[in-house]
Amino acid sequence: MILSEAVYSIMNRWSGIFSQKRTLDQVIRLAFCMLLNPSRGTIAQGLIFAGLAQQDWSSSYKVLSRSKWEDVGLFKPVIEETISHFPDNYISLAVDDTKIKKTGLLIPYTQYYLDPLSPPFHANLIRAYRVLQFSAILPLYRKLVIDQNDEDRHYHVCRAIPVSVDNIPAIKKPGKNATGEEQEAYRKSKRVNNLSIAFVTRAMQLREDYDAAGACEKNLLLVADGSFCNSTVFKASLDRTYVAARCRLDAKLCFEDTTSSRRCYAEDTFTPQSVRQDDSIAYSETMLFVGKKLRRVRYKEVDNVLWRRGAGRKKLRLIVIAPKPYKSYGKKQNYKREAYLLTDNHDLSPETIIQEYINRWEIEVNHRDEKNNLGLGQAQVWNKQSVIKTPALLIASYSITLLASLACYGPNRTDHYLPQPLWRKGSVRPSCNDLVNLMRKELMSDQELQKTININLNLGTAMSVNQ
Repeated sequence: MILSEAVYSIMNRWSGIFSQKRTLDQVIRLAFCMLLNPSRGTIAQGLIFAGLAQQDWSSSYKVLSRSKWEDVGLFKPVIEETISHFPDNYISLAVDDTKIKKTGLLIPYTQYYLDPLSPPFHANLIRAYRVLQFSAILPLYRKLVIDQNDEDRHYHVCRAIPVSVDNIPAIKKPGKNATGEEQEAYRKSKRVNNLSIAFVTRAMQLREDYDAAGACEKNLLLVADGSFCNSTVFKASLDRTYVAARCRLDAKLCFEDTTSSRRCYAEDTFTPQSVRQDDSIAYSETMLFVGKKLRRVRYKEVDNVLWRRGAGRKKLRLIVIAPKPYKSYGKKQNYKREAYLLTDNHDLSPETIIQEYINRWEIEVNHRDEKNNLGLGQAQVWNKQSVIKTPALLIASYSITLLASLACYGPNRTDHYLPQPLWRKGSVRPSCNDLVNLMRKELMSDQELQKTININLNLGTAMSVNQ
């Protein structure tokens, strides 16, 4: 089965969320238009590329704004497909939020946010809407992907597959002339509508989704950055779900008090940074997949610590990762920054926790592919439903494409893909552009599949959309 057929086959499993087959056909056609369009990522440009410029375009917009279907159901087949890639008794999910830039002042759910790419000496603002994404981290490096030119070298091949996307708008702060009642209403609303509350709510929903998909015996490990290392997350009651997050170096930790029957927390406190600087706690060494090969990683572990302000009486594990030395083009030796992790999981080994934290970087690759390669956020939609469903449809289609490529050709970049330019050194795995270019080539030579999807790809439309 070719890649395009595999993608179409998985998309057909969306039928359960639509009341009519024609709605399913419209959504699948729109998904292919958004994936394969090489121009600006608008719905109109996708229809032009698919040879539908002379047909009615309104149905493609109405299926996002008027049709009654839930965008959460788009990820159901994705969740079902990811389970088989986790051989152990846990499923690792990376969590991160990102801002999708928009310029219209009247687009729903948009507002001004701090630009994460602004320099530290000058904070910039961007108008955008905020999304919270969960991605399943597939441990493909366990399959020992061998380099074709060097059989003794094994690569770290890890894929993050988005399994959930939610639009999480921030609560708008009232102006300086707001009344006291408006200020109090804002403070109450902010306590129940924020990113951490959305994190906990979505984690519970994902636990139910994986249970429905047949993963009741597997725990969920949510790997997050420092923005989710707080009391809202660690104090939440999550069933068979654990959190591993990066914490501050000056967080005040302690042990359980053993001298008094009434005191819960010991009087002596310490910080993660003091643990790293304490020579009485020896470093342990292990070999983990970092940057395409096994590398030496040094770490310290302190178990059964208490974070009074963050986790209350829940016992946590502190893992301190030592700075990694490196040399840049023969200059003096530099060091990458150390990392401090807190987790409420006491069953997994520290090597596993550190490896999953390293693998978390793959969700940043997802954000880059979605924005730079697929044009996430470029669709010009104004309806409240469309603003939510359009990114979800594009990201779900992206996830299905990644899973279909693994099923058809494996994690390697094989000869099935188009040849790389001469100036490329040779990539380990196929990129998002490799997958999209291969699908374009397959569909242009497969007229039957084009009729099934109801698109008409040819060289003429591909050239006209770029003009």
